[in-house]
Amino acid sequence: MVSTITEPGLQRAERLERIWVEPRGVLGWLTTTDHKRIGLLYFFTALAFFGAGGIEALLIRTQLSEPNEKVLSPETYDQLMTMHGVTMIFLFVIPMTTGAFGNYLIPLMIGARDMAFPRMNALSYWLFLASGLFMYASVFMHSAPNAGWFDYVPLALKQYDPGRNIDFYALGLIFNAVSSTATAINLIVTTFKLRAPGMSMNRMPLFCFAILAVSLSLI
Repeated sequence: MVSTITEPGLQRAERLERIWVEPRGVLGWLTTTDHKRIGLLYFFTALAFFGAGGIEALLIRTQLSEPNEKVLSPETYDQLMTMHGVTMIFLFVIPMTTGAFGNYLIPLMIGARDMAFPRMNALSYWLFLASGLFMYASVFMHSAPNAGWFDYVPLALKQYDPGRNIDFYALGLIFNAVSSTATAINLIVTTFKLRAPGMSMNRMPLFCFAILAVSLSLI
């Protein structure tokens, strides 16, 4: 009698486990919703963009090493200077802080099993990656952003920059902003709603407050 009662329950539990188990190998990393894996994806992707930004900085400094140096053309110099600033801020500092360290450490520090919205967490990473690849695709199309780190007007106006450069900048940052905002919302909800029993706000590590402050500022 006991076996007939428990067997359907065991079957349902096994079926549920098969649904949520992640595939092995590359497919598992591409479809993961685990906060640790997503944190590692953020970490290594941001590190790759950091390397690209460092190469851009070296090219800029090489051009400025001597007067009348001809390493870069004026247009290429403007593009590299703009992409260097965009990369270091929007593709390295912010995603490394909230995406990598926040994703990996916050659930562990507050005793949560995962982030509040695991699928939105995965979507945030892929939007971040798409924004970076989109903006760097403009470099190979000779249409990289070229109006400075923040694309101030009037340099960003159509009359001074009639090409597609600013379009790549604007569309790339839209994807990046959606990614950063979704990550910030996820971290805020996780911090306030998924703390383990006994983990009051006063008992949270200082790092959690730092990530919470950064997330609030991003929104």
